[in-house]
Amino acid sequence: MDTVSTERYLRVASLSIALYDYIITLPAEWRLYLSQYRDSRLSHVCILFILIRYVSVMVMVISNYGVFATSFTQESCQRYHDVSPTFKVLQTMVSHAILGVRTFTITHRNRRIGIVLFISFVVATGLEWFTNFYDRPAVVWDVSYSIPSYCAIDLTATLVTGKVSNPDDTAWIYYVVVMVYDLGTLVVSTVYLVRHNVNGRLSRLIKTMIYDGLGYFVALTAVNIFNVVLYRTSDEGLQSSG
Repeated sequence: MDTVSTERYLRVASLSIALYDYIITLPAEWRLYLSQYRDSRLSHVCILFILIRYVSVMVMVISNYGVFATSFTQESCQRYHDVSPTFKVLQTMVSHAILGVRTFTITHRNRRIGIVLFISFVVATGLEWFTNFYDRPAVVWDVSYSIPSYCAIDLTATLVTGKVSNPDDTAWIYYVVVMVYDLGTLVVSTVYLVRHNVNGRLSRLIKTMIYDGLGYFVALTAVNIFNVVLYRTSDEGLQSSG
């Protein structure tokens, strides 16, 4: 019961922060759409913005539906439980694309860097799809007699073959892969900015780009480390909130 309450408190807190962020950024979003309309074209920056913003919204809605919905059966949970990790990986792919495009642009579209970024993107996303879906059966958790069951990932289910499923041995690797890719793009872009500073001193623009990249990386890494901690805990209830 305490674990379930903790998980739900964490989810409500994250939903509140996400909703607040969405509301306060609506004016900036509207200005972006107006500028695109005046230019009569949709830039790749705008497309990536729309994708990361609204795929993230879908991730929040779908993942929390599995916890707060009250009508799950084992059959409906089985149909549902692949949807949430699918959108989670799609969200990560968009985030990787944003960092990759940023790094590629900073390097003045260097062809070799572009090839390395593309290969890294394919390898990283392939590992992320694998670690999110490998050996993770769905299960309806009966948290108590007074609280309805909810759909989660069974981290200790015994398969038909008699093998004990232990997907937390691989699921946490997803977040490690994400952090490695993010760190790689940050290092490449930062090194290139510093090396190609023509004045010998960091201009305000270059400083802003470096600090922006560092801030984005720190925020993403903090969230990913938190998720790794959740997945490495022995408490299955907390693992399902990761």
